[in-house]
Amino acid sequence: MGSEPSQFLLVFERRLAWLVQRKALTIVLIGLISLTARALLLPILPIPKPAIQDEFSYLLAADTYAHGRLSNPTPALAEHFETLQVLMHPTYSSKYPPVSGLMMALGQVLTGQPWVGVWLATGILMGAICWALQGWLPAAWALAGSVIALLQIGIVSYWSESYWGGTCTAIGGTLAIGAVPRLIRRPRASAAVAFAAGLAILANTRPYEGLVLAVACSIYLVIGFARKRITIGALVRSVILPAACLMIPVAAWMSYYNYRVTGKPLDMPYALHERQYALWSPLLFVTHPAPTPAYSNALLRDFWVNGDSRDKLEARAHLVKTHISDVFHLARFYLGLPMTLCILAVGWRLWKGPAARGALLLLGGFYAGAAFDARLFPHYAAPATALAYVLAASAVRAARNAWPGKPSERAYVAWGLGGVVAITAILGLLTPSNRYLFGPIDYHVRAKQASMTERLEHEPGQHLVLVRYGARHEIYEELVYNLADIDRQKVIWARSLGPEKDQRLIRQYPGREVWLAEEDGDLMLNRYRTQEDMSTITTQLAPRVTGHF
Repeated sequence: MGSEPSQFLLVFERRLAWLVQRKALTIVLIGLISLTARALLLPILPIPKPAIQDEFSYLLAADTYAHGRLSNPTPALAEHFETLQVLMHPTYSSKYPPVSGLMMALGQVLTGQPWVGVWLATGILMGAICWALQGWLPAAWALAGSVIALLQIGIVSYWSESYWGGTCTAIGGTLAIGAVPRLIRRPRASAAVAFAAGLAILANTRPYEGLVLAVACSIYLVIGFARKRITIGALVRSVILPAACLMIPVAAWMSYYNYRVTGKPLDMPYALHERQYALWSPLLFVTHPAPTPAYSNALLRDFWVNGDSRDKLEARAHLVKTHISDVFHLARFYLGLPMTLCILAVGWRLWKGPAARGALLLLGGFYAGAAFDARLFPHYAAPATALAYVLAASAVRAARNAWPGKPSERAYVAWGLGGVVAITAILGLLTPSNRYLFGPIDYHVRAKQASMTERLEHEPGQHLVLVRYGARHEIYEELVYNLADIDRQKVIWARSLGPEKDQRLIRQYPGREVWLAEEDGDLMLNRYRTQEDMSTITTQLAPRVTGHF
C-alpha cells in the first residue's frame, strides 16, 4: 500500500509523456488554458478599469490605431488637454512604443474592449514560453516550467489586470530567448526569423531593455557559433539573410511611425516626450538634469519638477537598497516564494546543467545592462521572462535528481514541490498584491471620475467637464484624459485654466453642457448655468445640481 502513491505518480508521468512529445499540441494547450481560466474568472474578476496615468496613454494609442491612424492632429486649444505621459505636439499621441497599443486596438476592433487584446496577449505569451522552454530543456521539463509560468503570470497578475503590463514585451523576449539554443544546435531560417521577430517586438515595446537582451543573446550566439565552428557563409545563408528580410521592413515601418508621430524618422515618441517634459533621465549614466521646460500648467510642472524628479533622485541616492528591493519584487512576481527557495536550495547544482547555466549567464548579462535604469519593475524586466522559467524548471529537475532514493521516491520531490507552487499561486490568484504593481491602492478619485463619466454618458446631449485641482490633489491622480477623437466624444475632460481661457474653450464647443469638476482630496461635480454674459460662465455655479455622483 505504501508504494501506491509513488506508483500512481510514475504512471501519471508516463501518461504525460504522450502529451509532451507532441510539442505543438502542448504549446496550444498551455495558451488555451491561460485564456480559458481567465475567461472563467470574469464573473468574480471583471474586465479591469484603468487607474494609473500610463494606462490612459496606452488606451489613447489603442483608440488611435483602432481608428486607422498612427497619430492624431493636435486639438485646438491644446493646453486644456495637455496631460501626463501623452504627446500634444507635434501630434496628439501616446508616448509609448506601438506594439502594446496595437494589441489592445485589436481587442477594441473585435469586441469593443481593449482589454481583450491584453487577454489574448497573455495566452500568446504562455504558448511562447512553452515553445521557448522546449528549445532549452527536455519536453517534460519544458512543460513543468510552462505550468509554473501559467500559475504565476498566465492567469491573473498585474500584467493581465492592467493596460500597461509587460506581456507584449515578454512575448518579444521569449521569442528571442527561445531561438538562441535552436540556432546554436542548427542554424535555420525559421529560428532566425523567430529571433528577428522577437527583437522587432522588443524594439517596439521596451527599446532600451530590449536592446540589452539583444546584445546579451547575440554575444551568447557568437560564442556558440564559434565553438561549433559554423562558417560565416553558413551563418549568412541560414541566419543573417532570413533575419534581415524581417528586420529591414520593420526598421522602415518604425521610421515611418516615428515620422507620423514626431515628424522625424529617427526621433522616437518616448524620447521626444522626455525632452519636452522630464528633467531627469531614468538611465543612471545620464548624470545631469535637463533644463526645466516651460510647462503650460501647474500640475505638469508639479509632477515633473517635484514628483518625477524626486522619485528618480531618491532611487539614485539609495541605489543598492533600490535594487535589492527590485530583485525581491522580481522574484516574487515571476517565481513566488516556494520556487525562489527551491532555486536557492539547489544552488550550485544549477550551474552543472547547460540550460540553467546558459540562462544564468544571459540573465546576468541582461541585469547588468538593465540595472542602468534606476528602477527595474517587472514590466521593465519583461524581456527576460522566459529565463526565469528555464531556471525554475531546471531547479525542480535538479531537486528531483538530487534525491538519493529510488525513481519512484523521486517523483514525490517534483510533484510535491509542484503542489506547493500550485497551492501558493491559487491562494494568491485573486489577492490585490497579485493584481497591482503598487499594492492594493484605492484610486478613489479615479473611481469617482469613472462613475461621473458613466453617468454623463447616459445624460442627454454632449458634455464638457472642466477640471480644477485644489491644494490636496494627489499629482498621480490626473483626471484630464481623452481618447483619440476629442471633438466627437460625448464627454470631454479638459483642464480649467482661468476664466478667460475657459471661456474660449467653451466657445470652441458650443452646445455642450458645461460642468466644473473640483478635486481637493475628493471630487465634486457641479453644472454651470448658462449666462448671457459668457465672461462669467466659468465663475458662477448653478444654484441647482443634477444629483450626487
